[in-house]
Amino acid sequence: MLYRITGWAAIALSIVALFPSYQTGALSVIGFYICLFSLLIGAFASHLGHYFYYRTVFLIALMNVFIVNDGTRFMLLIEQSDWVYIGSMYGIFIVVGSICSFLIRREDTPQLNPKRYEASQKKLSP
Repeated sequence: MLYRITGWAAIALSIVALFPSYQTGALSVIGFYICLFSLLIGAFASHLGHYFYYRTVFLIALMNVFIVNDGTRFMLLIEQSDWVYIGSMYGIFIVVGSICSFLIRREDTPQLNPKRYEASQKKLSP
């Protein structure tokens, strides 16, 4: 039950992060970091084989970073010459996203924790 509540909270937080990301200035940076925090919460909620929360948060975060965010949207690469800022933000997003993906995949391997793996497989099977 805790993971379900945490997962929906991560989805809600990533949706809420869309509003400050659309604003100009420091609010877009705050929205970006709220988006990264929701990725971490989604990764916490998605272990034990429930990848729905992380995948949903990751898709909303991709949309936030590449389309909505005022400082990092993809169209700024054509219009703006501040490629260092945009590239560093993309780099931070890639690092956090890959670390979260690695943590999710690592927790479900049967070699690391066989009891947890068996319990997660029993919960997933009907």
